[in-house]
Amino acid sequence: MIKNRVPLTFVFPLVLCLVFLRSTHAISLELSAEQIAEAVEYGRQNKSIELSSFSKPWTVCKEKGMGSATLFTPFHNIAYKARKFAIERKEFTQQDIMQAVEIGDTFTFSVTVYGDEYDFCARYTAKLYYKDDVIQPEFEFIPDIAEASEFWPDPPSHAARLVFKFPTEGIDLKELVTLAVVAPGGEEILFDFNLSKMK
Repeated sequence: MIKNRVPLTFVFPLVLCLVFLRSTHAISLELSAEQIAEAVEYGRQNKSIELSSFSKPWTVCKEKGMGSATLFTPFHNIAYKARKFAIERKEFTQQDIMQAVEIGDTFTFSVTVYGDEYDFCARYTAKLYYKDDVIQPEFEFIPDIAEASEFWPDPPSHAARLVFKFPTEGIDLKELVTLAVVAPGGEEILFDFNLSKMK
């Protein structure tokens, strides 16, 4: 099989065209060719810093031991993938960029939660508050077993990373959305994301 290797300077206009062919509600519409180039550069230049610092512009943190949530926008996803490829010393190809942009019609949240039992997270769920609407996830990943947290053996002794995806249709990308992570007893951990301030 012959691999098609195209310089990134020729990739960005193509990706931009594909972006504008997507749904009118997709976050991808906010990305220009320059923003895609900026995301790739951000990922490459920051390959050596810790992931938590790298993703800080897209992360909402509660008090220590209460959890955090990170939103993967197309910009963040491209930057994240570019960082990963740079660390692995692999070429970040046209196809890789296109795949990273394709998350544009969903909000993808990576959430870290804490508890004291190894299976505390098994029945967690989430919902998204937007104005008067309550949006249910179209995809969720919940591990059966949590890992030892950085506080082990002290409480909260376990941590788990959950993933939730929500449709973006009908959401104004300049507004506030609130991710509610719901524990089995109904308690909600709220994370406010001001979309207008995120790339």
